[in-house]
Amino acid sequence: MSISPRKELLNIQKKIYRYNQKVIESSIVVNEPGFSQYEERYRKNVRKYKRISSQNEMINSILKSNVVYIGDYHTCNQSQRSFLRILKSLISKKDKFIIGLELIHEKFQDEIDGYFSNKISEKTFINRIKLKEHWVFDLWENFKPIFDFSKYHKIKIYGIDAADPYSCLLDRDKTTAKVLIEMIKKNPGKRVLVFIGDLHIALSHLPRQVKEIAKKEKIHIKDLVLFENSESIYWQLAEKGSDDKTEVVQLIDGNYCRMHTPPVVCQQSYLNWLEHEEGEIDYDDAKSSFLSFVNRISSFLRIKLGPEQDNVEVFTSGDLSFLKKLRETKLFDKKEIETIKKQILSSESYYIARTKYVYLANLSVNHAAEEASHFIKNLCSGVEKPRDLVDAFYANILHEALGFFGSKIINHKRKCFHEKDFKQLLDYFNKTLVPENRKLEEQTASMVLEFKKYEQKGSPLKYGAVYNQGMDLFLSVTHALGYMLGDRLYYGLMEGIVTKKDIKTMFYDPWSEPGEAYKVYMSLSTKLQSAKIPNRM
Repeated sequence: MSISPRKELLNIQKKIYRYNQKVIESSIVVNEPGFSQYEERYRKNVRKYKRISSQNEMINSILKSNVVYIGDYHTCNQSQRSFLRILKSLISKKDKFIIGLELIHEKFQDEIDGYFSNKISEKTFINRIKLKEHWVFDLWENFKPIFDFSKYHKIKIYGIDAADPYSCLLDRDKTTAKVLIEMIKKNPGKRVLVFIGDLHIALSHLPRQVKEIAKKEKIHIKDLVLFENSESIYWQLAEKGSDDKTEVVQLIDGNYCRMHTPPVVCQQSYLNWLEHEEGEIDYDDAKSSFLSFVNRISSFLRIKLGPEQDNVEVFTSGDLSFLKKLRETKLFDKKEIETIKKQILSSESYYIARTKYVYLANLSVNHAAEEASHFIKNLCSGVEKPRDLVDAFYANILHEALGFFGSKIINHKRKCFHEKDFKQLLDYFNKTLVPENRKLEEQTASMVLEFKKYEQKGSPLKYGAVYNQGMDLFLSVTHALGYMLGDRLYYGLMEGIVTKKDIKTMFYDPWSEPGEAYKVYMSLSTKLQSAKIPNRM
């Protein structure tokens, strides 16, 4: 008996989850006394959910609370992005709040204030707060957008980690609670947003410690807890087919759990960190991880790959031999090498079919899975032949669509911009002076919306703007349109609008005839119009 694509993916995810969990558990050398009990108290809070909620309902609940605890998974950048989206929602409502970050120890408060008042540079700030020494995790790139946003909107940030080194988790909660009470006293009338590891915000942990001190000092506390990505709740939602459409659930006690990232992706972020930390991300490790994505995507689509898949070479951003090997092939002229160097500087991952080289700018699941899909496409349909610009435009969209689709097979919570997002972005750019480093973003948004108008008329985009303004704009526009189509392709498969066989055919189709890529794009785009994209924050 055949099972649905959704059920098949769920079974794959569960297998990966169990395997990853064993690897994570085996990596823990020293168990902190009392950790198991601490973790179990947390799990009791997020074992079940009451009902599916929404971002709007959650934000409205925040506005009714004066202390809000928001869970963080330190190595998962989606966790920090989710927090940033909450900040943006509150700013749009003219809310007044301050932020407490576990990231930084309270003893570095002068450094935070100095950085925000431009008295010290970013480099000096990072050196002084000793982030890498304190956390071991290299977290600045994940948290920098939060600092940039807060600095721009003049939102005060406090360091709330106050514990001595090697303090137990409960002692850390007690010292952090004292810092939070002082923040509340210094900022009357302002909401306090506490961004801290998810385990700390179990009701019997940090929230209880804060309430106990507040009660003694006669401070009114109306708190709210926003957990994230409970594995137990995720599997419950997935079994009901609600995981794709659910961003937030309300818990039995009235608090919330944000469901922005599947458990396997959170695990992978931690495993990536482990490998980086132990210096094990070399050629073999990267290739092995990459090929595991190739196998999972090709198996799901019933694509049989021969031994040629082993001929791929995978490079990471830390591999200094990449450009040297490219030059040694003598397959690239100077201009092409410069283009590749530019992509490296832009932190872009990509697959080079001519050499079967994969370059991963970072080891995120999304990057690796997307390039795995491009690699599968190349093995199935062969080397690309030269095309005219119009054909190349539509073929590139289709390639990007398959890449994004493949990444959704691995991480179905991955998001991309759609038309309404580009409209909002353009509205924003129309009201402000566009900085030089965002000009391409503005041009892309404008071109994407222009393209969609042509699409509605049923005619290909033939005029010269996107073709004659340089390769950067050409690639950026096809990238954006391809992601939009790939997202719809995934939800179209989940809803039965297209089949796995339809998608498999796309991987084998070279779209080699003039005008064929345009016809395939239009046919697919029309077919997928009814696919429902979940509303996401």
